[in-house]
Amino acid sequence: MAKQELELALIVPNRLQADSEVDDLTVSIKVASMKDFNPASLVEQIPELKKLMELRNALMSLKGPLGNTPAFRKAIEKVISDNESRGKVLDELGLGVVAQQ
Repeated sequence: MAKQELELALIVPNRLQADSEVDDLTVSIKVASMKDFNPASLVEQIPELKKLMELRNALMSLKGPLGNTPAFRKAIEKVISDNESRGKVLDELGLGVVAQQ
């Protein structure tokens, strides 16, 4: 399969952001083997999913040591509940593009 340099190009409904102005996402997946169809490989090839996974991993790492601290939890909840603050945090993490799409 790798020698054939297969690529799958799709337009899929945007299910990542319910309030987005973008109704469809263009997805391009290179297929070198059947392993390219497993979820982890797909996430690596689709930039929007990759950014969301990076955000998820960052939040999970914060949750571990700091998640049980009530003051920290309140501060995070405050930032997440405010659209402007959340946007600033996403921009600092380099994930603002995903939130705005």
